[in-house]
Amino acid sequence: MRQTTLKLFVLVLFLLIGSTVIIRSSHAQQQADKPVEQVRKNIQVLKGMPDSQLLAVMDFMSTSLGVNCAYCHVVPQMEKDDKPTKITARKMMLMQFDINKNNKDILGGGVTCYTCHKGQTEPRGLPQLPITPPANAAAGGPGGGAGPRPPAEPLPTVDQVLDKFVQAIGGKAAYEKLHNREMRGIQVVTGGTEIPLETYQAAPNKVVTILTTPKQGVITTGYNGTVGWTKNQRGQRELAGAQLDLMRRAADFYGDVHLKELYPDLRVVGRSRIGDHEVYVLSSKVSDTRTERLYFDAQTGLLLRIQGITQTMLARIPDQTDFEDYRDVNGVKLPFTIRLSGINPQNDWMRKYTEIK
Repeated sequence: MRQTTLKLFVLVLFLLIGSTVIIRSSHAQQQADKPVEQVRKNIQVLKGMPDSQLLAVMDFMSTSLGVNCAYCHVVPQMEKDDKPTKITARKMMLMQFDINKNNKDILGGGVTCYTCHKGQTEPRGLPQLPITPPANAAAGGPGGGAGPRPPAEPLPTVDQVLDKFVQAIGGKAAYEKLHNREMRGIQVVTGGTEIPLETYQAAPNKVVTILTTPKQGVITTGYNGTVGWTKNQRGQRELAGAQLDLMRRAADFYGDVHLKELYPDLRVVGRSRIGDHEVYVLSSKVSDTRTERLYFDAQTGLLLRIQGITQTMLARIPDQTDFEDYRDVNGVKLPFTIRLSGINPQNDWMRKYTEIK
């Protein structure tokens, strides 16, 4: 019977963050490792940035201002400079680069478009009245204040968290008895459209995911142990660079029971909450430009969330995958509902599996 890893879910989903990405940049992504100015026309400020990061950076700017592409661009002739907002955007990016370059000692992660705009084209420069006093104003003042907090319980080790996770999903022995897997269900995209999907995987590192879309036809993404690819109605292309690295990691059939190998620098960084669940938070730098945080349920041991941060020239780009509705399948537990969230809500979706075998 078929088996896969939660990393398969996360990374294939991240790779398939939306068919819009594939369709909007079919030609350019064939050259994903090249600097963006060698692939696109009229790049003035973002020279040197990998072309594969451009759409995410544009989405980040759109979300930061609460607008769409047409606010700055002449669609589909994106290279044109007809709109004053595009010229302003270039000036704002240069201002941001200058602020971050000259204030590294006090800014930490730096400022971005979102630091000031927060979903508005005009940043709010004044506090909104009436102002609510800080919640700790009374308690924190002289003579009033709560006593010292009790010491926090010590955090578990990485091995303790991962061992509990492996046991929670059925144990290493049960996992390694399985060698292939089939998954069927639907992908619900923004607006409620339901897209049929199928995923097939075979040990040790082969995977294919098929989406049958109503307007863009069949979209297939796969990895055969060496080569990764995406195929749609416009043709087929091989994956390269960061996308290929993601797919290679995704195809690791037994990745869930080998998380320490996938995340060699994993460390426990604290506690948090997801809804009613207390979670332990583990962090790892998975590449020069990407960091991931894994959130494990403190009680059940199950993985509830993975948050990723990808560093680009302009900003750190977040993405989040949530795992829900764990069920028993052939002796192991798997999530039947998976939600992907990113900076562009039009690319968010939910996968609900109806059959896994």
